Amino acid sequence: MLRASAEANDETIDMSGIGSVSIDSGVPGDRVLTALTDAAILRDPDEMETARARSIEELGEATTMRALAVAGNFEMMNRLLDAIGVGPPQRIIGIGDEIGVPLPERFRSQFS
Repeated sequence: MLRASAEANDETIDMSGIGSVSIDSGVPGDRVLTALTDAAILRDPDEMETARARSIEELGEATTMRALAVAGNFEMMNRLLDAIGVGPPQRIIGIGDEIGVPLPERFRSQFS
């Protein structure tokens, strides 16, 4: 979705920056958004307060709220799909490799 959004808006992003905070992805506030998403997904209340404050400071309250809504929605969908045993579609296997977070072998082997 990020790639499609960037292409639709004539923006350039480095997908490897999604998997590594040491690489600038080209997404404004990428490091702040990554910290915010990690804190939300990992349910870390201490880190959540810090990440939320930094995000509001750098990106504003409305952007922070939208980012958390998107992260929450994706997490909900992932949990639902995991609960019913649906793995990732074959077309996204390469995305994990591209961003430096390869999918576990159990997902890869289902397409071999």
